[in-house]
Amino acid sequence: MTWMDEEPRPAQPRPAQPRPAQPRPAVPAGVIAVVRAPTFAEARAIVRGLILAAVPAVELTMTVPGAVRIIAEFAACALSGGTVLGAGTVLDPEACSACAAAGAAFIVSPVTDPGVLARAHDRGVPYVGGALTPTEVLASMRAGSDAVKLFPVGSVGGAGYLRALREPLPGLRAVVSGEIAAAEVPGYLAAGAHAVCLGGALIDRAAARRGDADAVAVHARRVLDEIMEADGHDDH
Repeated sequence: MTWMDEEPRPAQPRPAQPRPAQPRPAVPAGVIAVVRAPTFAEARAIVRGLILAAVPAVELTMTVPGAVRIIAEFAACALSGGTVLGAGTVLDPEACSACAAAGAAFIVSPVTDPGVLARAHDRGVPYVGGALTPTEVLASMRAGSDAVKLFPVGSVGGAGYLRALREPLPGLRAVVSGEIAAAEVPGYLAAGAHAVCLGGALIDRAAARRGDADAVAVHARRVLDEIMEADGHDDH
């Protein structure tokens, strides 16, 4: 029997090809409102008001009672109104999973936690890992953080510190946070910040405590307009 007379061999199955990973959305740029509040009702009024004001991005911290419920309630309508709603102070992979399932569009930690980073990326959500020193910043970048949260940047030199860090680390995508006033935002952006986190400067606490989301929105919108005007981007 020649090779031409041999029984045909069954075709060997091709090894399964891994599906290409879907690209993650970008970390929001510009102003990110950071929401901390002692009660569920106050936090809910703040988030609703910030969405009404079309704040570009909102980071709801996990220190807020019922934070995951608030994310689940507002994530979809926030996005339709032009606001990206994410989760902050995420300290363990389980919390990361809960936030992603609720619709959080980005995850932020005050430190760079490899387990949270891996879980966020597994869920297709960008991760912002916290760091402060040059060693920590470089480690966070090498670990795969989509951006690095410089916290608390206001305590170590502010925009000048960011500018100094970016000289040896020009690829740093920095989200600056900690003791930042609204008037300082243009300076941070000029120093190369990807995003600037604002807390109390954007939030009318009295209005939030009485549940007046509309008043929260008016205050936040006024602050944003002042920032845009100071930065030379007044659209009105």
